[in-house]
Amino acid sequence: MKIDLQCGACSALTHQTEPSQRFCPCCGAAFERFCIKCRKKVEMFFEEWWPEDDECLRTYSPAKRCPTCNSGLEVERAEKKDDDEFAH
Repeated sequence: MKIDLQCGACSALTHQTEPSQRFCPCCGAAFERFCIKCRKKVEMFFEEWWPEDDECLRTYSPAKRCPTCNSGLEVERAEKKDDDEFAH
């Protein structure tokens, strides 16, 4: 089985190594997410598919919403927020 981690910030795919990586090697964002509202760790979700009969590909991605309280877990980028302040 081939396992990849997809960064929620920059969407880069990284092949999982042992032990599991905690941060994206491309942008430094954390793979683990925590809900600020209910203070629980939110597990990553996975999609798997079989392009060939003997090979399974599994991609883990960070969740975008908390499964417990449904609050959004996305973080706005600072540069986007700064640009919006000066647009009148």
